Amino acid sequence: ILACILCMMAAACSNSKEESKNTATTTDTTSFYSIAPYINSQLKYFDSLGVVYRVVTTEGTQTDSITTPLAAVMPMVQSFIDADISDTIQKKSYQESVFRDAGTASLNINYTPINTLATIRNIDILIDEQTSMLKRIFIRKQQVIQDTTSTEQLSWKTNEGFTISISKKNNNGFL
Repeated sequence: ILACILCMMAAACSNSKEESKNTATTTDTTSFYSIAPYINSQLKYFDSLGVVYRVVTTEGTQTDSITTPLAAVMPMVQSFIDADISDTIQKKSYQESVFRDAGTASLNINYTPINTLATIRNIDILIDEQTSMLKRIFIRKQQVIQDTTSTEQLSWKTNEGFTISISKKNNNGFL
């Protein structure tokens, strides 16, 4: 029996040398939170309730409000779906961090770009500590077109709705 144990240990030692040579190539198994399916499930939820969307637009000091069907707000919703960085190509460009936020009783999953020129500058996903259900998504996008910097702040609150705030700034100030 002792000889068998020694043979197994010798075999294990020789296999570990081969394994260490083969570990040079690794597969990325990191899983980012997928935003698009969540947004689509929210749209189905709102559709099941027969929701009519209320769009409030504020420009300067002037506020306007309309009610509209989903088709009219879909371009706005698409901005959330387009921010899904969970695919294998995009997630290579982002870092993930997770921390507990005692103030909101949430786990916060945060994604920030490795390249500071990326359009999606930040994603925060808040998961309820008690229920493990998603509570909110915050996304910040920024892009420069000619001399104007456009910053888009997106916020989605589960089963309640979303807000989008867009500010534009050039050398003369905010537009």
